[in-house]
Amino acid sequence: MANRNQQTILEKLVIGFFRGVWWLIKLPFKGLSKKKGLSVADQQYLIAKRTEITSLAKSDNEIELRHAVMEADKLADWILKKKNYPGTTFADRLRSAEKDMPKSVYNSIWQGHKIRNLIAHEDGKISASDLRQAINNLLSN
Repeated sequence: MANRNQQTILEKLVIGFFRGVWWLIKLPFKGLSKKKGLSVADQQYLIAKRTEITSLAKSDNEIELRHAVMEADKLADWILKKKNYPGTTFADRLRSAEKDMPKSVYNSIWQGHKIRNLIAHEDGKISASDLRQAINNLLSN
């Protein structure tokens, strides 16, 4: 009977040892996952920003629609940063995330970002429907 208890204790010690070694091996890699979830505070921020953008998108005022496109683009970039996608620009981070999202979502976000670039870098006329479509494309993530 004593032999069986000693074997069980020995087994527990060996298993514990290997669990400790495994924990030490994994330790440096904690937090490197790109698919990390958002904190509750981040989720609340996301909901508030989406609500703000959606409210702006209902406007008939072109300035508010353009502002909504810019905010939607910033929000999409914020999400990519929160998910730890590498890159110095939104476009770089979006390219890094391409493999992790459906092609249709990637293309939609890219199309929305192109409209954002037209607003930011050119002073061309963009229809209200195109601005609303860009907002929807950017919020599709």
